Amino acid sequence: MIQNRLNQEADQAAARYGLLVDGWQGLFGRALNAIDFGTASHAAHFISEALEMAQTYMRQEAVAFDDVFEEIASEAHQTTLDQIASNDANELTERVTDHLRTAQQYAADELLAQINRDLALMRRALQRVALEVYAASRSRGISQRQALIEYRIGNVAELDFAFHDRTNRKWSSRKFVRTLWRHSLLSVYNEVVMLTLADHGLRRARVVHLDPNAESHDTLIAFSSSADLPTYSEIRDTIFHPNANAILAMEGSSVSA
Repeated sequence: MIQNRLNQEADQAAARYGLLVDGWQGLFGRALNAIDFGTASHAAHFISEALEMAQTYMRQEAVAFDDVFEEIASEAHQTTLDQIASNDANELTERVTDHLRTAQQYAADELLAQINRDLALMRRALQRVALEVYAASRSRGISQRQALIEYRIGNVAELDFAFHDRTNRKWSSRKFVRTLWRHSLLSVYNEVVMLTLADHGLRRARVVHLDPNAESHDTLIAFSSSADLPTYSEIRDTIFHPNANAILAMEGSSVSA
């Protein structure tokens, strides 16, 4: 089932980002032990290393975006052709490919935005530690090294990598990345189904839910806003939310989510 594939890819993406976050956390811990802690050169070196780790991650993730998005799109295209009983070639059309690239770029931009938020968190955290250590050192007449040791004993060094949504709910960065990947891939699947159906002159699609008793199961959507039925954009955020167990298919087809 496509749902299992979406979950698997989202879980793997979250695990990859988790490795990056773990690497950053280790880097931050090492930074607090550095002999030159508190100097401008130390902060610059810390950020440089963090950026290098992020750039390596994004280069690797770009390959995953290319491969996985195209595989999901191809599966949606082929499954829909089979439902239509079309003899058309299996290759994605130019229109589908263009749409796929736009969806892929949007997901990559969102991922990069989260990376920048997490990098900003590290910059701010290092700056705050340096401020407190300097203030303790100067006010008490102790060395910066002694003040840093005391700080580390009394404070948790773990960084809280997170994302705040529009309702100010807080998600871990790992969960955000999982949600981003799953929702993006689900959208790609559904939208390629729509484009393939439309290319064959079909005007409607239906919702297929993993649970046949679900309220949304067998809901019909129209490709034109002038129809009596809802459009994809009208139901996307409710029926096809990031963790949805529903997909689009040809009306009247026998398909499992």
